Amino acid sequence: MDTIAISDLRANLPRLINRVSERLERLVITVSGMPKAVVISPEELESLEETAEVLATPGALEAIKKSRKEIREGKFITLEEFERKNKLK
Repeated sequence: MDTIAISDLRANLPRLINRVSERLERLVITVSGMPKAVVISPEELESLEETAEVLATPGALEAIKKSRKEIREGKFITLEEFERKNKLK
């Protein structure tokens, strides 16, 4: 995440907005050397909001941690195995 002074942001706004949009970068905007705002792309904002919504669901984080552990331990089946087992294909 890059930090940029508000005066530099003003001088280079179109280029910096394109950079944020195309590369999904974040820019911390400073005023008198202090962070005051962050510029992110709409896609990045949507992703952060979706993540926050999922993690706000009771038990979601614990379920994610349990699933990751099971994957590391090889306790999973592939989509093809699931479809075959459940006669979906």
